[in-house]
Amino acid sequence: MSNWLLRRTDANIPLMTRTLNVSETMAAVLANRGIRSKHAAARYLMPELRFLADAKSMKDILPACGLIAQSIQNGDKIIVYGDYDADGVMSTVILIKTLRAFGANADYYIPRREEEGYGLNIDAVHYIHERGAKLILTCDNGIAALAEISEAKRLGMKLIVIDHHEPAFESVNDEIVDLIPEADYIVNPKQKKCLYSFDQMCAAALCYRFAETFYTYMGKELDRKEEFLALAAVATVCDVVPLMQENRIIVRAGLAYLNKNKKINLGLWHLIQAKSLQLKVLGVFDVGFIIGPCVNASGRLSHAANAVKLFLTDNESEAEKIAASLVELNERRKAMTAEAVERAKKMLPNPLDKVIVIFDEELHESIAGIVAGRIREEFYRPVIMIANGESGAKGSARSVDGYNIFEALYECKQLFVRFGGHAMAAGISIDKDNISTLRETLNNNCLLTDDDLIPIISFDKYLEPGQATYELAKELSFMSPFGRDNPQPLFCAENLRPEHLRMIDDKKTMIFTFGVDGTYRKIKGICFGKNELFRQSVRAFHDDYECGKIFAGFFRNCNFVMDVIYALEINDYNNNVTIQMDIKDFRLKDFRLKEDFRLKEDFR
Repeated sequence: MSNWLLRRTDANIPLMTRTLNVSETMAAVLANRGIRSKHAAARYLMPELRFLADAKSMKDILPACGLIAQSIQNGDKIIVYGDYDADGVMSTVILIKTLRAFGANADYYIPRREEEGYGLNIDAVHYIHERGAKLILTCDNGIAALAEISEAKRLGMKLIVIDHHEPAFESVNDEIVDLIPEADYIVNPKQKKCLYSFDQMCAAALCYRFAETFYTYMGKELDRKEEFLALAAVATVCDVVPLMQENRIIVRAGLAYLNKNKKINLGLWHLIQAKSLQLKVLGVFDVGFIIGPCVNASGRLSHAANAVKLFLTDNESEAEKIAASLVELNERRKAMTAEAVERAKKMLPNPLDKVIVIFDEELHESIAGIVAGRIREEFYRPVIMIANGESGAKGSARSVDGYNIFEALYECKQLFVRFGGHAMAAGISIDKDNISTLRETLNNNCLLTDDDLIPIISFDKYLEPGQATYELAKELSFMSPFGRDNPQPLFCAENLRPEHLRMIDDKKTMIFTFGVDGTYRKIKGICFGKNELFRQSVRAFHDDYECGKIFAGFFRNCNFVMDVIYALEINDYNNNVTIQMDIKDFRLKDFRLKEDFRLKEDFR
């Protein structure tokens, strides 16, 4: 059960409505996000590419372009060293396509997750050197590879780091100083000496800006702008960086280009087809929860080089074959995840710990983070899932608001072989003998109260179905794309009486039909993943006979009252445009059957 909280603002909503020429609902939602001036609203509602900062202000970007140009002229072999997630894959593709467009002798290297782990490693550096590489470009990694880059320099190679992660640091005379590897050039806005005004981009977006700059440096116009923006948009969504400022600009532009031409990249087109999305207007959900997991599956269960190959190929049959293989891998990953989640539930202590720590020897280490996230979502408490990996026990942690998992782990750092992360997620390597001590220590130190372990859903406004119009949905769409730090507007509607309900259990979906008071208008409400919660709520009112009829979908003769929290969405499929309520949570207030319900022979 969640607590519902109405967002409140002291902004002058009528004044905002008149000044910005928007509805009162839109004004309230903008105010709830701290957007209260005409200038701020204009920049927020018109996230255009012209508002991106000048990429040439990034530290080292121009000399890095010069080094690459010289390497191309010399015919040097260049290796792009990427990463095995969607961001690393798209970064690698953007850089390889850019280099090859200028005739570079360029290839790529993606480490294997289980055998090599994240980022540069010494063995890979030696392997690359033995194959004659003169220049390495790291993307989505490298900023923390101090020893590995030193070794590459010792071997005589040049290095350019293009990364978006935080540099290591140390305190020198009470001043925080970045610990930067000895690469030739480092392009990373998170460096303290970098003057670029926005430092929250993912690596692929950073590589897009780098590609733009390199084309300009070489005296040409970027002819793959739309494709690169589409790839960067996919990576930005999948890497869950804040969807604010430049990230919103890139995602909005990239998705617009992708929807305008879904064949913008052959491999991406075949992946879209393989997931039956070719007739749909693609949004953040489609990218983040349907396309992205297929890309990530290659790095989890196989080798992410296959995903890179998919987005680089110009061969139809090869693209179709690889896309199908990624979809199949993701189906296998989903099955493994479902099994692991069920195993984890059976291993939960009773009563539940405030910090859940589970060691599952059957767990595939590549899905530990996904499983931790699922358990966190269902039970709303910090979770650490630990697998018996190739090189020892490895775990992934996912946290809840108000509990900094990184700080909690830091307090017992002596238990780990290594660990790292941030407030909401972390990764650990640990000796198996220390797992029980870790669980005990975290729970003994945990200051979370029972109230802290009840999720809060904040909504923007009370909005009844009659007010949920296409015009409002269209207006709210200017706030998209929605994601981290730019949440989708949520509304509360009370005392709704659904006219129909269809439960689709194999897809964990419920479809409600609501009438609009005083009209013939109907509006659909779609609710995902809460079928079991609905069942539990109904059983509080009815016996098994009645519940069986209700759950089977024979609903039309029921009297049903509920409150809902929902997002208002436009559903555009094959040019059939409708609006619907995406129900995030509900509360049953009353559920009484009409007197003639039991007398019906045919409930359909």
